[in-house]
Amino acid sequence: MLAPELTELLDRHRGFWTREPASAPLLNVSEAEDSLFAPLHGIAIPLADGTILSTQGEAIEADVIDPKLILDVEEFPLRTAKNIGPGPQVVGDLLVTRAPLGKMVWVEATLGCPVVPRLDTGSIYSEPWLKDLADTDLIPKTEDNAWYKLLTDYAHQLQEASEGQYQVTQSLQRGPIDLASAVLGHSEMCFAVYDDPVGLQRLNEKATEAFIKCAKGQQAQVTPLEGGYTNAFGVWSPGTVVRTQCDVASSVSAKTYEEFFFPFDREICSAFDYSVCHTHSGYLHHMEVLLKDKYPTAVQVSLDTGSTPNTVKTLMPIFKRVLEEKPLFIMGDMTRDELNMLLDELPSEGLCISPWAFSSEM
Repeated sequence: MLAPELTELLDRHRGFWTREPASAPLLNVSEAEDSLFAPLHGIAIPLADGTILSTQGEAIEADVIDPKLILDVEEFPLRTAKNIGPGPQVVGDLLVTRAPLGKMVWVEATLGCPVVPRLDTGSIYSEPWLKDLADTDLIPKTEDNAWYKLLTDYAHQLQEASEGQYQVTQSLQRGPIDLASAVLGHSEMCFAVYDDPVGLQRLNEKATEAFIKCAKGQQAQVTPLEGGYTNAFGVWSPGTVVRTQCDVASSVSAKTYEEFFFPFDREICSAFDYSVCHTHSGYLHHMEVLLKDKYPTAVQVSLDTGSTPNTVKTLMPIFKRVLEEKPLFIMGDMTRDELNMLLDELPSEGLCISPWAFSSEM
């Protein structure tokens, strides 16, 4: 039986999805080192053979990774104390979550892309490999792929080790437009919109199928909480949930995204009860596409403060527009004044705000 405080919080989370009247939004303020948005830094990954990953710029295989050695990385929101006790842990208004290593390019790997670490920046990226869209049948089957088996095993081991204290959630998975760019190459994907739209659709179908299998494969390892699951942003839903993204939409028009790629994001989202599409504040020209349909059922905006012209103030009309249609997550770097602006000017219904360490006042 859940503690009354947790039951109350889950009721607030349920109300978030339906945009029920609320006295305050869901809120969590992290420290910089706790944040999903902390700057890039070096990474040290212990390997299955007892050594530390030292390969730089060379592809690695799935069998070098042992999930047991990296179960404690990338917790969000980060607990300030460990071993608090049995039961789901909460920071602010969010449930503590862990997922298979978010730096890993899981779906790209299952689609056959070489996996290449960059230890100096802490990033792990994929390299394109498909030379011709006529060869999409060469893309390996997801269920037979060693990276897929590693991903689902990772989720299983996280669940086994959690003892109910944290919620196991979906790892970062890039959406269909991002996956097409990864498998084919960015410029080649853009050219394919005009040169081979039928072949691009076949690639999008393959990428979407792999995405859904990876997301469902992870969720199948998770023990539901009160019949529901928690997303990567720490918000519980009373059913299955998925997070997708469309970062490469920055390179195409809203019309092109809607015609060639959004149907596949929609297919992903419709395969789950609840869904979130991750976006960046620097390019939201396609936001109306995401608001036209039932899916995704929520939108998340990561603030690109300082690296793009948009500020919280200039984004307010977009935030208000989203909240007319769907729940909204706002996450990233902001000042205290900007947080207060969000709290003062936006409705609380269907709103979740997660600022990390406040930037200097501007």
